[in-house]
Amino acid sequence: MQTAKRSPTVSQPVQEVVFEGAKAAPPVAVTGALLFGMTPADWITALTLLYLLLQIGLMVPKYRDQFIAWRAERKARKQGDTCQPADSE
Repeated sequence: MQTAKRSPTVSQPVQEVVFEGAKAAPPVAVTGALLFGMTPADWITALTLLYLLLQIGLMVPKYRDQFIAWRAERKARKQGDTCQPADSE
């Protein structure tokens, strides 16, 4: 019994549906956004604020660790300087 070879390409009807769906996506997205009571400008503002909050949330731990290391180094340096006499001018 011989098995038929399948073509690696997508069938024509599936390809047409995908292309038509891609063409309809932007208007559908705008309509969906308007249905939720937000204009595209409102969505851009909300997504920008979300992006900023995510960036801040990711940067705070990094800079907190750097600050703790700097403070520990400064404290160690300061304790080392107290043992030596100060330079007189």
